[in-house]
Amino acid sequence: MPNNLNNMKDAPGAICKAAAKTLHDHIAFCKSVDKVPAKEFEGNNGFGAGDTVYVSKPARFVPQDSFDITSTQQDIVEEKVPLTLDIISTLGVNITSMEFATEIQLKDTIKRVVRPAMESIAHDFERRCVEKATDAVYNANGTPGSTAFTTQVVLAGRTRLNKGMAPKGMGRFNLFESEAGASAVDDRKGSFQDASEIAKQYKEGFIGRADGFNWMESELMNVHTNGNDVTGVAMDGSTAEGASTIHVDGLTTSTGTLTKGTVFTIAGVYAVHPITKVAYTHLQQFVVTADVTADGSGDADVAISPAIYAGSDGLQNVDALPADNAAITIMGAADGAYVQNLQYHKSAFRVCTVPLVMPEKAEFAAQETYKGITVAIIRDFDIKTRKMITRLDVLGGLVADRPEFANRIYS
Repeated sequence: MPNNLNNMKDAPGAICKAAAKTLHDHIAFCKSVDKVPAKEFEGNNGFGAGDTVYVSKPARFVPQDSFDITSTQQDIVEEKVPLTLDIISTLGVNITSMEFATEIQLKDTIKRVVRPAMESIAHDFERRCVEKATDAVYNANGTPGSTAFTTQVVLAGRTRLNKGMAPKGMGRFNLFESEAGASAVDDRKGSFQDASEIAKQYKEGFIGRADGFNWMESELMNVHTNGNDVTGVAMDGSTAEGASTIHVDGLTTSTGTLTKGTVFTIAGVYAVHPITKVAYTHLQQFVVTADVTADGSGDADVAISPAIYAGSDGLQNVDALPADNAAITIMGAADGAYVQNLQYHKSAFRVCTVPLVMPEKAEFAAQETYKGITVAIIRDFDIKTRKMITRLDVLGGLVADRPEFANRIYS
């Protein structure tokens, strides 16, 4: 005989547990990257949209070739990276009290309503995390507008991670959309591979692990659209050490645009080895971090990442500061829209979902955390509509605290 006891008091916890587990089960990228430790949230009784969590990055040091450290002792400088809690995914559903009344009805409601709702939230949350991560990555290769995803292209991206000192091993991932994945599988069909990996290619169209990466397919990859100016742009004036904004000219007067996420290089500004500071043979790539439109003379102040350091301390990332009139080369065509496949080590990004501020008086309110994923549920009476509203909420954020551990492949 089914349990017909009133189940209302148990419903919030049961729904939250099911919701958090469903969200966790339907994300791929967010599960593959580092999480912000829960200790960052201790002592806080709940967060709101726009709040900030600060994430520590390890200090960087430059070794020397002498035992005498009298005049070369280095300060310990731990950078703090702000992680803004700006990814909100919420659903309101109409669930009657009768649907919570018994254990059977509650299980049925979770199956029919809660899980599908959380699958939608999972896709929404994942998409926005991928977009935010991609916009923060300045390393990029591939051919904009091409679906070619050859071994050579993938290994070129792997090389960029290596030069950024990204750890090797199982912590590296290659997240790609299906057209790029089809090209990759086709390119590798005649290659020597482990028998189990070949089986995955033919049976599922999936690569598994290849070229030093764990491969994952997603239809939630970001599509970046360039601004309307990509040629004739140049540096204008001198650039200060540590600058995260550069002044450029050569844009179309008043209407020239550069969009957030646009990747570019500056002539004569080469990347350096993170430890030895010896210049590499490739130009340092930068990314625009905010949309910008030219002023009346075709000039603009452009926010960029990484900040430019040419000094000899641990922050140095280029061999020289940009020269006045140095040409800027933008990846892709004017107004071009390109899928951004993503290669990364799990420590390139940190993601979190946080406990929310909860009401003290509601018919019921609860939140649960499952493997680092937190979901809140509130059910109460809406006096404006005279309806009982049940809402499911997720608040989180993502920060690229090691963007040098990641690379985009344009397609």
